[in-house]
Amino acid sequence: MKLNKLQQALAVAALLVPVLVSAKPDPEVINAIRDQGFNHSQVMQTLHHLTDKIGPRLTNSPKMREASLWTMERMKSWGLANVHQEAFEFGRGWTYDKASMDLTFPRRTSLHTIPLAWTPGTNGTVEAEVVMLDAVTEAELAKYKGKIKGKVVMLNEPMDTEEPRREVSKRYSAAELNEMRAFNIKAPANDGNTPPDSVEARRKFSRFNDAREAFLKTEGAAGALFRSSWDGGLVRVMGQNHRVGKTFPVPGLMLPVEHYNMLARTIENGITPKITFSVDARFHDEDVNAHNTLGEIPGSGPEVVMLGAHLDSWHGATGGVDNAAGVAITMEAIRILKAVGVNPKRTVRLGLWSGEEQGLVGSAAYVEEHFASRPKPTDPKERALPRWMWSNPGWPITVKPEHEKLSLYFNVDNGSGKLRGIYTQGNAAARASFADWFGQVSDLSDGVITNNSTGSTDHASFDQVGLPGFQFIQDPLDYFTRLHHTHVDSSDHVLPDDMKQAAVVLATLVYNAATTEARLPRKPMPTEHTAEEKQAEKLKADKRVRSKDRKALGELSSR
Repeated sequence: MKLNKLQQALAVAALLVPVLVSAKPDPEVINAIRDQGFNHSQVMQTLHHLTDKIGPRLTNSPKMREASLWTMERMKSWGLANVHQEAFEFGRGWTYDKASMDLTFPRRTSLHTIPLAWTPGTNGTVEAEVVMLDAVTEAELAKYKGKIKGKVVMLNEPMDTEEPRREVSKRYSAAELNEMRAFNIKAPANDGNTPPDSVEARRKFSRFNDAREAFLKTEGAAGALFRSSWDGGLVRVMGQNHRVGKTFPVPGLMLPVEHYNMLARTIENGITPKITFSVDARFHDEDVNAHNTLGEIPGSGPEVVMLGAHLDSWHGATGGVDNAAGVAITMEAIRILKAVGVNPKRTVRLGLWSGEEQGLVGSAAYVEEHFASRPKPTDPKERALPRWMWSNPGWPITVKPEHEKLSLYFNVDNGSGKLRGIYTQGNAAARASFADWFGQVSDLSDGVITNNSTGSTDHASFDQVGLPGFQFIQDPLDYFTRLHHTHVDSSDHVLPDDMKQAAVVLATLVYNAATTEARLPRKPMPTEHTAEEKQAEKLKADKRVRSKDRKALGELSSR
């Protein structure tokens, strides 16, 4: 029998019905995710290999390369497809094997120290006097001309310590979570328009650092000492005192507050301390490219759902919570989805980023390569700054074809605490989808959905070009009290039950995002502020600066 056009259309529609039905989440798959994640978990095995077997994973170091290759092998063993690395230009690598420091005068004792990354070694043991370099301007530096040759200079002020008041570990209370649900209308918009006073402060900081480093080299200093930003014996090694690819001119060493303060008090009392120190460190210039690591579960359609975490860490410890925990959670989530046999509508792609600790450079390079690009600063001096010091990502945004195909990106990078909810980055239209998806794990997570934004990790690379990039609300535990970038950031502080919960919740959300019929709603694309808006921001900035100056003048007058 010959079919007319209407009958033909109905026949085609009937054939499409099973496809549409299969695009909806299957309750039995939700159960299977839980079974795999709680009863057959591999999340802690992944974590322990990254931390105990491989160790610190400084970007472009041999250990970071080892971690990338190992995660690729794990993805392949789980049956993931398109497992590969993507290179981006980063700069020289650096490693150190050991460092030591002893006080030899006015008494003898050992001091705890960790070298700053990308600073040179000592080629043996160095003996030197310690002096304070109390300068915050180039004019003040000139006072030390001819006075620091062969000496070790202290570059930070001592830190005043008070009675400890911080909780060591913390979970969010119901009241705190409820408060997060309210949108903060006064919070700065996360639209890529940086306040002018913030821009100038960054540039001023960078200019002085350049001048101080040049001064240390010209004057022949033997080394430089920095103070940790937390007390309690924690050595917090961060990247604020150097730039990637630019070698610090002398061996730079970080001390705990208590040891640093002791040296400073000794100098204040008119005694010049003497120390011996050594640093066994080297640079790796054989390949200036770092690598992101990717793998996926192919979908039946053209769209993509991504999840990811940064694989790199600082070198002071093994990077257990920052961010081996996030890597293990995201790897476990995609392993679970593959193990339960999902056949998603959208490709599920895992990205493990390098260079996050140096300013999100790995995820930014991936976004620029695949989704969208923004002009880099035209000022050569600004362009030479770390990405996080740029005044703003440039305008306009140039969108690439893959931009339209990304449904969303989930990021995990706030320690090993349970996932309690999610920041929508102002994407209010996504609330309904998240409410539905979190409802399937309501016994595991509070499912707090806040339209407020959070920053400082890899989801921002996606959000800045108009893509739905999200970071989770996690229980902070001791992440920001004793672990973040410190020498005790090890797997000992990672809680297995929290890790399993996070992997199951994440796998459930990713499964929903990959099978739901419609792509997640998007915010309007970021746009550059108008001349009027820029002027208004400048007036606000000037007011803030005047307020700070008046406060400083008042403090000076009261002395």
